[in-house]
Formats: sequence, C-alpha cells, structure tokens
Amino acid sequence: MNTSALHKRLSYKQAKATLFVALALGLLFSFIQIGLDIKQSRHSMNDKVSQVIQLVEESAVQAAYNIDQELADRIVGSLIQHTYIQYAEIQLDDKSKLSSALRKPIQLSSLAELWSGSSVIYKIPLTSLYEGKSIGTLLVETDPEAFALDIVDRIVIILSTGFLRNILLAMCLLYVFHRLISRPLTTLSQGLQALKQNHDEHQLSKKVGDENTITSLPTLKGHDDDELGYLVDSFNTLWSSRNQAEQALRSSERFNRDVMNSISDILLICEKDLSIFDVNDQASKSLGYRKPDLIKLNLISICPEQNDDTESMPLEGLFFSQQDCAVETHLLRKDGTLMPVEIKSRHIELSGKHYILALARDISVRKTQEKLIHHLAYYDALTDLPNRSLFQDRLQQTLSKSTRHNEYGALLFLDLDRFKTINDSLGHDIGDELLKEIALRLAKMMRDEDTVARLGGDEFVVLLPELANDLKAAAQNARKITERILHTLSQTIHIGEHTLHISASIGIRLFPEAEVDAKSILKQADTAMYKAKSGGRNTFFFYNANMQVLADQHLSMEKALHSAIDNNELYLNYQPQVNQTHHITGAEVLVRWKNPEHGFVPPDQFIPLAEETGKILSIGAWILHEACSQLAQWEKAKLCPKGFRLAINISPKQFEQTDFISQLINVISSTNVNPYHLELELTEGILVKNLDALTTKMDAIRQMGIALSIDDFGTGYSSLKYLKKMPISQLKIDKSFIADLLTDTNDQAITGTIIAMAHHMQMEIIAEGVEDIPTVEKLTSMGCTHFQGYYFSRPVSAEDCTLLLQQEILPAKA
Repeated sequence: MNTSALHKRLSYKQAKATLFVALALGLLFSFIQIGLDIKQSRHSMNDKVSQVIQLVEESAVQAAYNIDQELADRIVGSLIQHTYIQYAEIQLDDKSKLSSALRKPIQLSSLAELWSGSSVIYKIPLTSLYEGKSIGTLLVETDPEAFALDIVDRIVIILSTGFLRNILLAMCLLYVFHRLISRPLTTLSQGLQALKQNHDEHQLSKKVGDENTITSLPTLKGHDDDELGYLVDSFNTLWSSRNQAEQALRSSERFNRDVMNSISDILLICEKDLSIFDVNDQASKSLGYRKPDLIKLNLISICPEQNDDTESMPLEGLFFSQQDCAVETHLLRKDGTLMPVEIKSRHIELSGKHYILALARDISVRKTQEKLIHHLAYYDALTDLPNRSLFQDRLQQTLSKSTRHNEYGALLFLDLDRFKTINDSLGHDIGDELLKEIALRLAKMMRDEDTVARLGGDEFVVLLPELANDLKAAAQNARKITERILHTLSQTIHIGEHTLHISASIGIRLFPEAEVDAKSILKQADTAMYKAKSGGRNTFFFYNANMQVLADQHLSMEKALHSAIDNNELYLNYQPQVNQTHHITGAEVLVRWKNPEHGFVPPDQFIPLAEETGKILSIGAWILHEACSQLAQWEKAKLCPKGFRLAINISPKQFEQTDFISQLINVISSTNVNPYHLELELTEGILVKNLDALTTKMDAIRQMGIALSIDDFGTGYSSLKYLKKMPISQLKIDKSFIADLLTDTNDQAITGTIIAMAHHMQMEIIAEGVEDIPTVEKLTSMGCTHFQGYYFSRPVSAEDCTLLLQQEILPAKA
C-alpha cells in the first residue's frame, strides 16, 4: 500500500473542510453585522445632521431677516465643516441666494465607491419669530463620500477581527479532531500498511511463521473501549481467519498446479469469451510463450484457421455449445509455425464463474503419418506426380464442373516414343531419371488448375480444364498446348554422361460430351494416342476426326497467312456509298484473300486469325498504303466528287500502336493523297479503352483532315458518355439491323433511335447491307441520308469502281 498524496489524506480533507466551514460562517455573520451597522450608521448620520441644523437655525433666521451677508457666510461655513455635510446654502424668500459654501470632494478608493450612494438634501424653512412669516430657506446636502469612508473603515475592522477569530476557532477544532480522530486513524492506517507489506514480503519468500512476521494490528492507546478499539479487535480476528484460509487455499492451489503440470498435453483454461485464464507448463513449452504472455491471448488468436469470421464459427460454436466436444485444428506457436492438435473441451463452474478446459494433444506424428499414407496412395512414388487413382478423381470432378458451366477442356494422353529402347539399353536407373525429367518439364509448363499425372510406365496424362466456352476455340488452345509439350520434350536431356533425345505421341480428347463418362474419355484419348503413334510418332491426334481436320486446316491457314502479302495473295475491293439521290459520296475498302491451297478465304475466317497471330498489323499497314495509292490515282484523274471519302477499316491493335499517327503521316506523304478524302472506320470495342489517350489520338487525326466513323454501330460496347466526347464524323448502322427492318419492329426502333441520335449529335449516318428499294424507302423516311449495299453495288475491283465513279450516279436495279 503506497502512502497517499497529501491532498488525498483524511486529515487534509478534514482540515480543509473545517477551515472552509469556519471561514464561511465567519463571513456570513460578518456580513450580517456589516448590514446592521450600515443601517445604524445612516440613522446616526441623519440624527447628527439634524442636530447641527437645529443649532444654526436661529442664527440663519436672523441672517435672512437682516439680510446679513457676513453672518450668513459664517453659518454656511460652519455647516460644511461638519463631517457629513458637503454643501450649505441660505436663500431669501424671493429665491435669491444670500450665501452658500461647498466642501472639496474627498478622493475615494474603489471599495469606498461601492458604498458611497447618493446624497440627502435638507430644506429647512426660515420663519420670523416676531411676524411669523417665511423669510427664506436653509438648504443642507449630506456628503455620501464621507459616509462611505466611515462605512469602509467599519467593514475592514469587522472583517479583520472576524477572520482572526474564525482562524483561531478552526485551529482549535483541528487540534481536537486530530487528537480524537485523525491521529488514531493515521496510526491504524500505518499499521494496516505495515501488515500488508509484511504479508506481501512473506508471500514472495514463501515463509510462514517467521519471528518477524506481523500478524495483527497494534492496540490504540486510549481507545480500548470505543469504536476504534472495537474496529481493531474485529479486524485482527478477521485477519487471522483470512490467513488460515489463505494458507489452506495456497496448499490446495499448489496441489492443483502440480497436477496440471504433470499432464503431458497442453492444458488451456479459458474464460467464457475464450480469453486464456491459465495454462500448464506444457503449454508454455510447446507453444514457445512465457506463461504471462500466453495468458494475455485469446484461444481464437492462436488458432489461425479460425481467424476469418466465416471459419471461426465452427470452432467457437463447438466451445460455446455448453457441451463437451473434440475438434482437430492447429495452434500457432510464437515462432510462427503451426502445430496440429486435437482439442477436447469441457465446461466447468468455479466460484460462480464459467470456464472452459481445453486439453490439446500434439498430433504432429499422426498427421505426418496420415499425410505419408495419403501421398503413397495418390501420388507416384518415382515422379511425385498424381497417380491413376487421384487423376481419375480429378477427371471426374473436372468433367462435372465443365458440364455445369458449359466450359470445354481437353485430356492429353502422352506416351514416350522409343522409351523401352532407352530403358533396356541404358538400364532402369537411367530410365527412371528420364521419367523424372519428363515429369518435371511437364509440371513446369502447366497452369495451376491443370493436372499432370503418371499412369504407369512411360504413360502420362495432362488434364486441361476451362480452355474455352466453345468447342472450336478449345480445340485450338489444346493444339497450341500440345505443340508446346512436343517442343519441350524434344529438347536435349542430359542424364549423367548420357545425352538423350526423346519424343512423344499424344492423343487429345475434348470434353464434355453427352453421355460420355470419365472412363470413356480416358480410353478414347488413349485410342487417339495410338493413332498418333501409327501416324509417325512425335505428333498428336484428336479423337474427334472433325476436330483433327479443323486443327490441320487452321494450322495450314496460319502458315499461309504469314506469306500472303509476299505472295500477292491479298487484294482490295471497293463498295460504293451513295446519298438519297444515288450520287456516289464515298466507298469502303474491303480486303480479300485468295490462296492457291485454300482458295477464296472469307474475311470472317482470316481476319480473326490475323488478329490472334498479330499479323493484322502488317496487313493493316498494307491495306492503308494500297488504298491511299488507289485514292491518289482517282484524285489525279479527278474522279472524286465533292465530299468524297474513302473509308478504311482500322483494327483496334493497329489503332493502339504508339506510332500510328506517324504511319498515317508517312502514307499520306508518300502517296500524296488529300487527307480530306480519307475516313477511318473504327469498331465500337475501341471506345472502352483509355478515354484520354484515345481522344487525344482522335483529335490529332481530325486535325489532319481525316474523318472518323464508328463501324457496325449498335453491336458493340459503346457508351454515349464516351461517344459525345469524341470527334466522330459518322455512324454506320450495322447490317444486322437492316436485314429485317421491314418486318421486325425491334430493328425499326433501334435503327430509328440511332438515326435520331446521329442527327442530334450532328453526325452523318449511313446504313450498310441495303439490298432492295423498300428498305431504301423505309430508311429514307426514317431520316437516313447515306446507303451502302448490294442494291447499289457489290464490292468491286479498283478498275470497276473507277467506272462507277465516272458514272457518278448508280443506276437503280430493276
């Protein structure tokens, strides 16, 4: 027990209270006395002034009657010499002043000014003794400053004497209280402090019954029979009982602690909120915490698997269920490592409080053994890849997921070519190392969601989920991955002093397919693998014959596309664009490809392939240069009517090139073409990219005089918020809205909305895919001003387009 601060001691509080009460009462009585004294002083002042006036009244009558100026001066002069009179005046009966006198004001202190108040004026009529009539008036005015000075003097005396009296009274009371109460209580407090300090010291040293031990409070001299003496006796009795109970409790606690520490498992005693209340020595040893640090924690905080609220509910729910339970989890050691444990909990009530006993047993050895057994059961002992059992389970799960989400995947069945020769000639040790290297290479090149497994011998399988949402794209992706595998396996392998070359035959089976289970898919992939072996080895084969043909065609087309420009297989067609009077106002450039092997390849087949392979950049640059060269020829021949624009489609990848503006400038400069005759058609998809960079590039193009158009408007992802910020000159309505315009009310509504929006935003509007006169008339009635389609002209060669430009007006078809 620490010594209390002075301001907190009872004696200090007692002295402060006594002094405060004495001063407060003294001030109260002093102010009452001052009030009474002020009232009495005012009466005394009035009496004294009245007496003085009575003394001079007869002389004032004589001075007024005889109009004696000298006598009057002496009278008023004697009046103002009085302490309480500051002004005196004698008036005649005609109100004329016979004589007056004023005393100089007294300089007052700020305290005296509070009591100065206002003056009192006395008016005494002067009456002739002989004639009995009024002959004048004596005016006397009191001096409030003098009265205030007198009052202040009295107040100072009263307060001073009262304060001294109260101080003496307070000191007497303090001495009495100190002797009777404070000093005995101080002695008692010191005894208690010494008793507690002695108890604490012996508690730490574990010594009991020492000769220096203080076991009770000392008696208070002179207080044997009063309340304080009774208090000391009662406390000593209770203290003795407490010491005996404490000794018994300490013995019981020591026994319980020995029992707890003898347990080889971790014992955690938690309160109702799972905060740790107590632990045994094994808990500190196993978890690496000092016992005081461990007691500060919550059980959930050392169960890392339970930190997330969604995961902590099961563990907390078990402990809060008020029932005994057992759960397997991990405990977090202080060094950050996890210790697998089995926790059994039990709820107990002790001294009215609810506790949870958690007994945690280290199951690290058991978990290691279980993990080893699981690994041996589901993983290949040589390559550490999943074995047939685990692979079949994953294949079944992947097949079910692919069916639910309508996603296509592929199963690759690999068999190493001529592995038996290597294994027989160089020995099984070299063969095993080769299999390990193959497994390592396959595992490194796969995604996290893919599965590489060894079925046995030199057979491997690769499970590729989520390749694409359609069968064609999934086949292409499976082909690419298979080609990468073949390339990777063909790389030289060094094992010891041996340099080995290996290849593989791969069968590919796409899934899911109706009524085909996992076992059948694996079997069919195996069949496709044998077809690959019979096809010359170091190759792959799709189980589905159609997919195999498609893959071959796709690969052949990709190779042919790389040389299409060099072999002059690409050429341009031009489809005129007209206004409402059928005058040619422009033309769209359309690229075509005719390959010696594949024949005429539709744009919707080779353009996506060019985008995928990146070949679109070189093709786009070639189209831009060829189209500008042809436009320059038409300009030179003066075949371009007023407002004519040649529309060139620009792919998003081409437009996003950092040097696209430079390419435009170079082409315009090299072909000497008029940029005001150029129009670049962009797809809606480009509008969702970086808006600031896109707008900056568009502004630069518009400043060159080149118009910008949005192709196939209404089919992409454009936003009006973006569209209104961009310098677009024209919107082209996609032909999918025009095909059924005459019969489909939805197409009519969409087309009408696009036309109205274009007019409102001051953009030109053109409809493509116009094939008959009723469609032209319908579009014209809806406000469309430009048209493009087979009704006016099919895409034609540059020579035929030159003839159409010479005609200026396209003849309507019958």
